[in-house]
Parts: sequence; structure tokens; C-alpha cells
Amino acid sequence: MVNGIVLASGGQWGFAAWMWLLVPLACYAVIVLGLFVFGPTEPTFSNFFFGQISGSLRRATGFPGWSMAGVLTGLWSLLVLVIGFYWDVAWHIDYGRDTQLFTAPHVMILVGLGGLVFSAGLAVLFATLDEAAVGVRVGPWCVPRSAILLGALGVGAIAAFPLDNLWHEAYGIDVTLWSPTHLQLVAGGSLGTIGVLLMCAEALPFAHPNRLGRGIYLLSASTVLVGLSTFQGEFDFGVPQFQPLYWPLLMVAAAAFALVLARVALGRWGAVKVALVYLGLRGFVALAVGGALHHTVPRFPLYLPSALAVETAAWSVSDKGRLRLALAAGALVGTVGLVGELAWVRLSGWSTASMATSLVVKTAFLAPLAALAAAVLGAGLARVVARGKDRVPIGALALAGVVLVGVLAYPLPRRVGQVSAVISLHSRGDRAVVEVELTPANAARNADVFDIASWQGGGKMTISLHEVAPGHYRSSGSAPIAGTWKTTVNLIRGDQLMAAPVYLPADPGIGAPAVPALAARHVVFVKNTALLLREQHPGPVWPAVAAWSGLTGLLALWVSLMALSASRFGKARPRPRTWPQAPHKRALPADPAVRGRAGAGRVAG
Repeated sequence: MVNGIVLASGGQWGFAAWMWLLVPLACYAVIVLGLFVFGPTEPTFSNFFFGQISGSLRRATGFPGWSMAGVLTGLWSLLVLVIGFYWDVAWHIDYGRDTQLFTAPHVMILVGLGGLVFSAGLAVLFATLDEAAVGVRVGPWCVPRSAILLGALGVGAIAAFPLDNLWHEAYGIDVTLWSPTHLQLVAGGSLGTIGVLLMCAEALPFAHPNRLGRGIYLLSASTVLVGLSTFQGEFDFGVPQFQPLYWPLLMVAAAAFALVLARVALGRWGAVKVALVYLGLRGFVALAVGGALHHTVPRFPLYLPSALAVETAAWSVSDKGRLRLALAAGALVGTVGLVGELAWVRLSGWSTASMATSLVVKTAFLAPLAALAAAVLGAGLARVVARGKDRVPIGALALAGVVLVGVLAYPLPRRVGQVSAVISLHSRGDRAVVEVELTPANAARNADVFDIASWQGGGKMTISLHEVAPGHYRSSGSAPIAGTWKTTVNLIRGDQLMAAPVYLPADPGIGAPAVPALAARHVVFVKNTALLLREQHPGPVWPAVAAWSGLTGLLALWVSLMALSASRFGKARPRPRTWPQAPHKRALPADPAVRGRAGAGRVAG
């Protein structure tokens, strides 16, 4: 059986690991060759190769060739990127730090991000050769506005790699998802899904999509939900280093934004279609990482309750305007959709813990705010792909952005409470039943999380603790206490995130001594990241200032480019009709420029 040890033995990644990149590359090359061989014969000698491909794409999808060259390459890049991303996170959880920089998942992430830049370049090249009437002119080049955004996202995310090396040199080789350099990388890739969708939208006035074209458009819209869900990665894998309140807030924000956008873009049942495609994509990634690669399986939200909530809102407000649709959908996603997600979490066995009263109250207040704000932003972006003068006011969009930032900033603080414990072990070979006697005895009452977690021993385990006497708890199973496993008792109460060691192996690479598995030990709970991220160490202030400033600046640039693209698309040409419609029967002119003049404003899908 191929597992993580075989894929990377002795610090060297074997051929089986690299096949996860080589096979997609080979498939891409075969598809390109097929598009060239079976392309129409109208291109001139000067653009023979690219003209053949552009003609094939136009004939196969009904979209302009420049658009499909960028979109399909972007979708391929995003697939490579998302598999590499979840593989890399799972690897760190199961085995700890990497012994080399260019691991198979790292290279897949880099190739995926580079593919976004390549997609933008292809769109520019094809649009220039086709003399497409889109974007802006830069000398002889025709540059679609969506290509500018997509290129900026890819370049900004790739820039995170050298900055990440600087961060690790300054503060240690951590394995958290939410460091500024990791967030820069994840955000660039995740928002790249919006760039791909906008590239479809920019081409819509010149398109007569057939069934395949409509399927690609649906797939592009669905990747937005996949991309936004990646920010929940630490919760998906069950190793959160931030307040649990973040999970419902991030979940409803992603759902409201992506599903409202999908409903406006795709029309009736668009939100449900996107949720179903999302489930297929995330299920495939889970099977790849947890099945074929034998790593910890990343869980994921269902989003179907939220999709049905958006469809219900659209039906209830009908033609009363997009802002009302956004407000109704956000309210339902932040309440009914959230309840549906919590039911899915319980029924799927993702978590059996009960939410503390304080967490329920905060979630009930903040989740609807996050969903409302995100829904308004999603409806604002949706003007790119929907016809009509109905727009979300700029003031409403600005207020929604401020509210969303404020809601997501609220759970940031992390503290440590005054809690100690006597941890006793009843050994069973390399495992032990764990007993924890807390001081004060009520320290775990109404806790958000109180359990035992083991990781980096070739997998991950979570074991619940049950109270057998006041302040005295016993584990429901035995936890590993040998080898490379790291086992801790975790206690989270609101903004207090604490942990106490049960067993930690020595780590000569960072000079960390072992915490042996003793029959009984008195411990004081410390900040959970002190044990989850033993590699971290203090360092100078300037790398942190530079990293966070760079991330903030890039996010501002990316959002500005999205807003500019959306506004320019709306002014450049008439809006297409509500998606989808019956396919257009008339044959398309061979020259894309002629098609643009003849078919602007008419779209079939």
C-alpha cells in the first residue's frame, strides 16, 4: 500500500509522489495537442498553432478562444493547487516538519500558482492574436481586465514563498496555516477562483455558450465556494489554533458570498448547482488525500442547507432588487443555513462536542452579521454577470466590507487561563488511558473544547474526555505515548486557548527536550501554540511588520482590482441576459472581432 512513508522515505520524495503532478501535466499536454490537431482551418500562418487551439475552444464551448484558454488553464491550475495544498497540510499534521523545501505538494502548490500567471498570459496572447475587443490596449497587446487580476493574484501568492522563508528564519519553522505568509499564499490561490470566474464573465457578451460552455461556467462559479472554504483548513483538519468561533463565521461568510453570487449569475437553482459541484470537488480532494495518499482526511461543510436558504430567499423577494435578495439570503444563511451545518457536523461524526453557552450566544449574534455582509458583497460582484441597472449601492458595499472585517477581527485575541492539572496514565504498551484532575475543578465546565489530541505520529487522533467525578476526567480511549507522536490535553474556553503535555518526543532539530509519558505529572496549562508549534521562537519585530503589511497591501490591491474589473465590465458593453437561456442556433462568425460586434449583448447558456 502506498502511504506517506513510501511516498517520502528518508526525506526523498519517490516517483509515486511526483505522479500526482506529472499525470495532470501530461493530461494538459494531450488536451492542448488535441485542440491543435482538430482545430478549424481558418487561422493565418502567423498564428497557426494558437489560432487552431482558439478555434477549437470556440467551437467546443461557444466562448471566445482567449477566454477558454485562460479559464481552462486556470481551472487546471486550481485543481493542482488545491490537491497540493490539502496534501501539504495533511502531511504536516501527520508527520511534522518537512526535511526539504521542494516536496511534491510544495511543487504542486507552486505550479498551481504559477499556472494562474500562465493563464493570464495565455488570455493576453490569444486575445491579442484574435484581436478581441476586450480589456485594455498596452502597445500591441490586448489585455483582458480579468487577466490583470488573475496575474496579480498569482504573482502576489508566489511572492509568499521567499517571504515565508524569511518568516521561518526569523521565528522558526511553524506548521500553522494562519501565519501572514501562509495566508498570502492561500488568499492568492483562493481568490484566483474569482479571477477565473471574472474571465468567463468578461467574455459573456461575445459568447454563445453551448452545453459544455455552460458546464465550464458552472464549474468556474463552483470553484469560488471551494476557494473560500480553504480558509477553514485548520478546523477541517481538527487542529484549530484560534478561537472556535471562527469556524461558523468563516463558514457562513463563504456560503453567503459564493452562493448569492452563484444565484444571480446562474439563475434559478444556481446556488444548489454550485453547492453540488462543490461537494463533488471537495469529495474528490478528500478521497485523494485521505484515500489514495492515506493522510488525515479533511472534513468540509455541506453548504446544501445554505444553498437552499439562498434559493428560498430568491423566491421570497422575487424581483425586489439585489440588495433585498442579499439581505434575505444573508439572514437565512446566518441562521437556518448555520443550523443545517451544525446538524451535518453532528450527524457526520465530525464532532460530538456540544457548543458552550457562551459560544452559542456569540455565534447567534455574529454569524448573521457575517452572512449579511458577505451576501451583500457577493451580490455586488454579481453585477458583472447579470443584466439590468439594478445594482447594490456603493455605500452598502462599503458598510458590508467594514462589518465583515470587524466580525472576523473580533475572535482574534488569544489568552491563557489559570488552570493546572494532575495527568495520570494507565499504560497499555505504547498507548495509555489518560486521567485528568483539574484545578479548579470547574475549569472545563462549558468549555468549547476539552479533549486529547495526538498528531505527527503518522496520523491524527482525537479522544474525548468524560467526567467521572467533580473535576476528574477519563479518556474514552487510549492515546499514543511513544515514537514521534505528540499527545496533549486541550482546553479552549472562549478566547482562552490552552494545552498541557501528555507526551512529546525530543526534537534535536530545534533543541526541544522530550516530555516523557509519566505515570502521574502535575502540569500548568500553557498557550496551545506553545505545544502545537514547538518550533516557534522569538525574533526581531521587522519581519512580522513587513509580512503583515505586505499581506494587507496585497489584499487591498486584489480587492481593488476585483472592484475595478466589475465596474469596467459593466460599462464596456451591454449586459447578457439572465443565465441560462436556450442555445443560440445561428452559426458563429469565424473572426472573434466580428463576433464581438455582431453578438455583443446576446448570450445563450
